[in-house]
Amino acid sequence: MLLKRIIIAAIFIPVFVFLVMQGGFYFLGLVCGIIAVGLVEFHQGANKDDLHIPFRNIILGLCIPVAAYFKGEDILPFVITVIIFIIFFSELFNLKTEQPQTNIVFNLGGILYISYLFSFIVIMRNLPVVGVKLVVTVLFATWMGDTGAFTVGTLLGKHAFFSTYSSHKSVEGFLGAIAFSMVAVFLSRLWLPIPLLHVIILGLLAGVCGEMGDFFESMLKRSLKIKDFGKFLPGHGGILDRFDSLFFSVPIFFYYTKYILELGA
Repeated sequence: MLLKRIIIAAIFIPVFVFLVMQGGFYFLGLVCGIIAVGLVEFHQGANKDDLHIPFRNIILGLCIPVAAYFKGEDILPFVITVIIFIIFFSELFNLKTEQPQTNIVFNLGGILYISYLFSFIVIMRNLPVVGVKLVVTVLFATWMGDTGAFTVGTLLGKHAFFSTYSSHKSVEGFLGAIAFSMVAVFLSRLWLPIPLLHVIILGLLAGVCGEMGDFFESMLKRSLKIKDFGKFLPGHGGILDRFDSLFFSVPIFFYYTKYILELGA
């Protein structure tokens, strides 16, 4: 299992970083692919039988990163509003639906969780001058946090943390994630000049938000009674299992660096 994780990471991470560097439609295509696969996994994990729903949700979900790419952050409230109305009206006119409230929460929740949150990486990449550096930094900090949680938790983990959702989570692993994320942000000063105080804050945010994203996905899997959302990445599970941390860390990282540090503003 560990060998598979290392091999997939060794292949996937350089490709991901390469497409980040390329930007444009290459990076947009990567993000759209991740969102599309993630929405399919989300739908399959809930054992939904209506095959037209994932297709509709994929189309609606992809509207968010595409709109963000062409129009930026300001277009998102409009796009989300349109998506809400489409889902509401779909249930309203689907006269055979027995649980419309469940369908609305499931469909809208999946799009907001996967597509909306992850679309901020497109907006971040398009920031002038610092876009590439910010995306590389948030990837580095978040995935280092995942590594820290796994390594420290495996070696030193003794005190359960969020055991309701996962028996493998520990306080030591959580602290390891924060420490590794802080180190990653500090090393990122080689290409992104961030004041030391903000290095500490960003490291803390990346570590905590990344772990909260992981806990959130564990909560979903526990409620759905599944081990992984998919097998797209051998040794890692599905796309959602690999990117759950980024869904939470990317938006927070974006807002902090743009509106507090005023990078790319």
